[in-house]
Amino acid sequence: MIQGESKCKSKFKYFRNAKVLFEQSHGDIIVIQQGGVITSFIAILLFYHKKSRLFLIQYSKEGVSSMAKRLLYTLVKYKIDGIICPNDMVGNAYGKPYCVVPDYIYIPNTNNKIKTYSEKKYDICFVGRIEEEKGVLDVAHKIAGTKYKMIIAGKIRDESLQKRLENLCLNCSNIELNIGYISDETYYNILRDSRFCILNYQGEYSKRSSGVVLDTIFSDVPIVGKRCTALNFVEDNNVGFIYEDLAKLNLDEVMNEAFYQKCLDNIKTYKQKHSEYKLKLASFLGISK
Repeated sequence: MIQGESKCKSKFKYFRNAKVLFEQSHGDIIVIQQGGVITSFIAILLFYHKKSRLFLIQYSKEGVSSMAKRLLYTLVKYKIDGIICPNDMVGNAYGKPYCVVPDYIYIPNTNNKIKTYSEKKYDICFVGRIEEEKGVLDVAHKIAGTKYKMIIAGKIRDESLQKRLENLCLNCSNIELNIGYISDETYYNILRDSRFCILNYQGEYSKRSSGVVLDTIFSDVPIVGKRCTALNFVEDNNVGFIYEDLAKLNLDEVMNEAFYQKCLDNIKTYKQKHSEYKLKLASFLGISK
């Protein structure tokens, strides 16, 4: 949905743009990112006539999560050449050839200087859109009053959550709140200024992939997170620490320079793997290298 526009107007523009795209594409490769799945499926059903190759990016099983969505997907399935997804569970749900790659593939940026451990402003951050199911309130309770400096930054839609968070941090000198819209520049600056990032995902957030995880890793910041599907690769690649129970998490064992440096070495290795993901995706899409 386009910010500041009505839902109907936004959908009309989506259909118009999809129609133009499909009409002008002949023998091309079209990749559609998951947004409003019903809107996307209707656009494909109405306007796409298989003059190109069509792939869908699906982050979750949302596209087949209800009877209406499954029916629509059945009608458009034969037009789709493949699915790009973060894991086999999502890929298998759509019954088409699929390619498992991360949400996005790392491209080296030599302009980003990595701050040393001592140069960092915060011990830990919680950044991005703030939702109840991200477990931010539990994290704030855990960090409040400790020796660790934390920043919580992002937009909150739930006024009740915002009030509870503000009340908790009102007399807490070690937690900095930055509530509201934050620009991309601020977002990445906060990540790079932090030694660790905590992701206490719950509910739906624990089941689907998350761009924040990769943003963090690619900013050379280790993850501290609750064990869940979304964070499996963190433990698999040793780029952070995964806990079972936040209440039992020993902060001193995790948030120290020795563990930070160990994770940083593993992050470097993990980034190198992305050249393989790039080749794998290119092959799946039929792009010659």
